[in-house]
Amino acid sequence: MAGDPYHVMTKSGDARAEVDGVLRALAARGVSREASGFHKYLHVTQVEQTVVMLASRGCPLAAELRGRTGWGEPGHVPIRT
Repeated sequence: MAGDPYHVMTKSGDARAEVDGVLRALAARGVSREASGFHKYLHVTQVEQTVVMLASRGCPLAAELRGRTGWGEPGHVPIRT
């Protein structure tokens, strides 16, 4: 919904290609871009960081990125699995 806060994940450098690859892998498993929780990403050149905005902390894309090296979730206590 408009106005709802997004969950944010970050990684140093330009990781947009990595996110695109994860979205392709999810699509191959039948998870659409919308169903993955993806909203948008930005490469912030001033700080050399990629910021991904997600529908929720528990969405499929968040779970996939969480399992990869270098991704962080600013301000959140890690999810224990």
